[in-house]
Amino acid sequence: MGKNQTPEVSICIPAYNQTTYLKILLDSIARQTFADFEIILSDDSTTPDVKDLAEASGFGGKMKYYKNNPSLGSPANWNAAIEKTSGQYIKIMHHDDALNSPTALEEMMACIKNNNSDYLFCFSAIENVSDPGKNRIHRISRFGKLKNKPYLLFFGNSIGGPSSLLVKNTLKDLKYDTNLIWLVDVEYYIRLLETNRAGNIIAKPLVLTHDAVEHRLTSSILANPELQIKEHASLYRNLSSKAPAITRFFMQVYLTRLFFKFGVKNKELLNLFADKPRLLNAYFSTIKIKPAYLAYRVVITVLDITRKALF
Repeated sequence: MGKNQTPEVSICIPAYNQTTYLKILLDSIARQTFADFEIILSDDSTTPDVKDLAEASGFGGKMKYYKNNPSLGSPANWNAAIEKTSGQYIKIMHHDDALNSPTALEEMMACIKNNNSDYLFCFSAIENVSDPGKNRIHRISRFGKLKNKPYLLFFGNSIGGPSSLLVKNTLKDLKYDTNLIWLVDVEYYIRLLETNRAGNIIAKPLVLTHDAVEHRLTSSILANPELQIKEHASLYRNLSSKAPAITRFFMQVYLTRLFFKFGVKNKELLNLFADKPRLLNAYFSTIKIKPAYLAYRVVITVLDITRKALF
């Protein structure tokens, strides 16, 4: 990148307090064979640790550090980093993820250019820091089907985390929804696929995600079933009018399965659904009758197995 030239890639890092895995990320960037990048580090931290690490990282003018005061929170901090980019492509990297090989950026850039794509997803290597036996590769399946039917992402995030994405700066205005936490990436992917089908995947785990780390937001969300229900209700409201009737039915099956999984007893949660889905109404009518509750759970389980076979 010349003195007056814009970089090809803006690597966006929304950071918050922890530096252990952030250092791993910065080290993985420093090893890249593709060097035409800038780093946008948007810091929500309550301590100076991230700033100190950024200053000691050795990236010089490639690193642009921004302190948010007050803290923006997730995912507003993601949007803040993206907003400050000047590169032709944007690569968001969560502060506890990393690039999985020295050629990761080079390979992603070659793929997105060779296929004339507007965005690109890659596979992810999942490293469980507490149990290496749970390490795995997250593979993206049926991507062509998702491009034609983005609403199928309602049934689960088969793509992976935002760190798996490389996107053209021309799509910069497509922001993450700050009203969501758990399904914010899924909702973003759906809008991305709805508005632009010029996307592709590269079937290699070019990013690394550290799983089961203490600071991850995922842990607290998994302990909050009501939040998960509310966000699924929000996604259902947005998608139900776009999906065929059979898909809407199985969306209700999926929601009812979640109610069973979490043992939901708060009937007020039905108010989140304007159409008061019949399957969810039926769930609440069986709660106080154990045989009916168990029988209905079997029915929903069978229907959900059918849904997986269909979609």
